[in-house]
Amino acid sequence: MKDKRLILKLKKKDPKALDALIKEYSSYVFTIIRNILGGAFTAEDAEELSADVFFRLWENAEKLNEERSISPYLAACARNCAKNKLRELRTDYCADELFEDVISADSVQDSCEISRQLELVTECLNGLSDTEQELFVRFYYYGEKIKDISKMLGLSENACKTKLFRTRDKLRKYLAERGYTNEKIR
Repeated sequence: MKDKRLILKLKKKDPKALDALIKEYSSYVFTIIRNILGGAFTAEDAEELSADVFFRLWENAEKLNEERSISPYLAACARNCAKNKLRELRTDYCADELFEDVISADSVQDSCEISRQLELVTECLNGLSDTEQELFVRFYYYGEKIKDISKMLGLSENACKTKLFRTRDKLRKYLAERGYTNEKIR
């Protein structure tokens, strides 16, 4: 697993590892941030936030678990940075409370617990249909709009919203069966 090698090098503060990580994941992080920010900020703002994500990673590298993929952490961090930037505008940005809680850590300190919760989310999603998985990931991880997802999946917007609601409900129940309620989810 190449993430494992990168994380081990990051823990040793190897700048080449950070460069490699940025090269591999910068467009991923940038896309998540731009999808969340929409037209509220410039591309330069999104690039600055992307740099912040990698800086956070660098600063907290020793807390990363090399046995886990780094992309969920980067996605969560990118999402949080973008949402914090939107909050500065005091916009009415709303997302599902459950999923927001699952990946809302502002530092790597909570990464072990979050990693476990993300594993459970992944397990639950793996038990769903391909359409439900794609809808959920595109909406929550990539911040795509329902309108765009519905066109891509060939479904009506209402069908997408219904599937998303049912998927969230399945996820809530799945997490609750494993001891995670909204109060315990971070």
